[in-house]
Amino acid sequence: MISYAEQELLETIVKNTSRSLQDIYTVLGKVYDDELALDLNIQAAGYSGIKEKAANCLFETGNVPPLLGVMERAKRWGMLQAKTALNVNTGYMANMLAKEERLRRSDMQKATQKLEICGKESETIAQEFLNLEEKNIRILQNYCRKKEKKSAKNG
Repeated sequence: MISYAEQELLETIVKNTSRSLQDIYTVLGKVYDDELALDLNIQAAGYSGIKEKAANCLFETGNVPPLLGVMERAKRWGMLQAKTALNVNTGYMANMLAKEERLRRSDMQKATQKLEICGKESETIAQEFLNLEEKNIRILQNYCRKKEKKSAKNG
């Protein structure tokens, strides 16, 4: 049996990793930089692992992990398609994904602070998610800097 706070934290982790995965898979076909595509695939593998851990914790206690609703998935897909319709350069894509990751990281930080102390396992998974987000944001920001340096060199 887990507390309501722990269940809520695990559900937040599942939802945020699902959003991350959807964002990556939505833009991956538009990424023409092999290095960025590889990094995005590595990030997706990390999110999948964290999502699986959180979902397993919920399953073990008889709870069903939440799914992203059809409307939310459609809205996210449409938003990403609109943002990348006219611009698919590497720096732009990396910056856009980094912004989305910052929002998810902020959401997770608020959830962990609001719920205070939960179970050890859910807190560990939440911290793992936050660490992965931080690492991914740094990686994506490096692509933005590379693009800026190239632009400054050519300009």
